[in-house]
Amino acid sequence: MKIDLNAMGYDELIAHGEEVMRMIRLRSYGEGYKQGKFDADMDATYMRPQEKSAQARRDEIVEIARADLEKLADEDGPVYQTEDNEGYPCSCYASFRVNKEHRTIACDLRGVRTGERYKRGIAKAAPSDCFNVHIGKAIALRRALGLAVPDEYLNAPQPTEVRVGDVVRGKYEESYYQYEGRLFGDSYEEQIKEIEDGKFRYMSGDYDFIDSANLTIIDDSREEVGE
Repeated sequence: MKIDLNAMGYDELIAHGEEVMRMIRLRSYGEGYKQGKFDADMDATYMRPQEKSAQARRDEIVEIARADLEKLADEDGPVYQTEDNEGYPCSCYASFRVNKEHRTIACDLRGVRTGERYKRGIAKAAPSDCFNVHIGKAIALRRALGLAVPDEYLNAPQPTEVRVGDVVRGKYEESYYQYEGRLFGDSYEEQIKEIEDGKFRYMSGDYDFIDSANLTIIDDSREEVGE
C-alpha cells in the first residue's frame, strides 16, 4: 500500500518519520550483525593459525632443549650454579653419561675447584618413546639443578618423518623371520645413511624400499649428522 505523505498532518509526518528511522536502525543493526558474524566465521575458518604437525612440534622441542643447556649455564662459560654437600653455593661443570642401550642419560654436577660430584640428575626414555639425547640432557640437567622439568620435554610427540641419521627398527616379513629367526629374530635396527632413489639406505649397506618399509624411529638424536 502506497502511503500518501501529502495527506498527512504535521504531527502524523513526525510520527511516521520517527517510525521510519527506527526501522532503518533495526534493519541496519540486523544486517551489521549478520555481516559481523559472517566475517568472524570466515576469520575463524581461514585466518586462524594452522596447527603444527607432530613432527614440527617435536623439532621445536628439540631446539628448545638444546638452547636450554646453554641458557641454564653462566654467561662466561658452561658452568652451572648449585650447592655443595654443605649447602654452600658453588660453581660446577656438567658431565653427561649417555647409555643408549638402557635409554638413560645421567648428569653429574662436579665442583669446578674440587672436582667432587655434588648433584646428579637422571633421565630415562619410556620403552614406547623415541630416544633423543638433546631432550634427555635437558631433563637430566634440570633434575640435577633441582629445577622443574617442562611438560613438553616429558611428553614430546613421537617423530613421524624418517630422516638421515635416525636409528630405526624394522620388521621382517613373517616368512623371512620364521626361516631366519634363529639368527635375527623378527626385527632389526639400522641407522639411516641416505634417503634416495626410493630407498632408505643404511650405514650397514643394506636398504629398504620406502614404499614398503615398516619402520619405527627409536632414536632421532642425529648427532653424527650435526643436527
